[in-house]
Amino acid sequence: SDISSGINAEYGVENEQAWDKHLVQFGNNFATSKELKALVRAGVPHKYRSSFWKACINRITAECRGKDQPNFYKHLLARTDPTDHNDIFTKQIELDLMRTLPNNCLFNSTTATGVDKLRNVLLAFARYNLEIGYCQGLNRIAAFSLAVLNLKEEDAFWAVVAVVELLPPDYYSQTMAGAQVDQRVLADIMSDKYPRIMSHFNQFKIDLSLITFNWFLTLFVDNTNINVVLSFWDLFFYEGDKVLFRYALAIFRIHHDQLLQLKDGIDVYNFCRGIGDGVLCTPENIKKIAFGELNPFPFEKLAKRREFHLKKVIGELNTLNEMRIQYNAHKRSSVLDCDSD
Repeated sequence: SDISSGINAEYGVENEQAWDKHLVQFGNNFATSKELKALVRAGVPHKYRSSFWKACINRITAECRGKDQPNFYKHLLARTDPTDHNDIFTKQIELDLMRTLPNNCLFNSTTATGVDKLRNVLLAFARYNLEIGYCQGLNRIAAFSLAVLNLKEEDAFWAVVAVVELLPPDYYSQTMAGAQVDQRVLADIMSDKYPRIMSHFNQFKIDLSLITFNWFLTLFVDNTNINVVLSFWDLFFYEGDKVLFRYALAIFRIHHDQLLQLKDGIDVYNFCRGIGDGVLCTPENIKKIAFGELNPFPFEKLAKRREFHLKKVIGELNTLNEMRIQYNAHKRSSVLDCDSD
């Protein structure tokens, strides 16, 4: 089915009237305020989403944009060559185009109208951010921006830039250290908040990150109810990356009793594969927990946990790197020994 089908356009008449009133009073630059934060948490009417996201993206990427270059995106595109298959990122992007959102009519064949746009956005980003280049996960984010909100190609590019800006460093790098750290932080918070679920997972040796890594990397685009994804992106662009943890925890909390009834690891994994698309997974149910039961959720505490786990992850990566260097040196010396015989 098409990813954009099933969008619940309204959060109710009162909600829409409140947004109408806010826009009349403050215009559509959506400057941050307590009132707007409350409105975003209550729900962004779909008719305002495109302009709301664009305003948030503009704010997040203000410093990244080439202020003296009005054609910044066009200049980036001019430096790309989709036919250069010697370039590792170009090659990987080409491989991923058809498997990004295969059920969406914009991306389901080489001639589909969204494919060229998606290719352009990803190639431009690879030229823009040389440190990351391209990483799987970014394709879903770009495609979602193009398909669901019908953002223009250039706006979708800036949406990808905004996502990378909002997340900690090294989320989409070769090591994905930032993303690895957040998985460990999530496991810590799960143990604090929902110990029964975590002990149940531990009983079956369930690795939480096998369920949640993709949620964080694709911002819930994979296997999650479309209205939940949209409400998440509303809040992510407005409030930042802390919402990742709020939503992930809320999804598990909603299914607390069902999870505890599962009798083996395979059942748990199978259940969790579709957990974000279950009947209980509605924006209302999730937000009730994410911004109610889970409060207070101080950013300082999250930052400390990230700092703690980052040191450990970097230590582990350095150890692996040293082992690799030693192994390669040993292999070279073995070859030289053979040659001298």
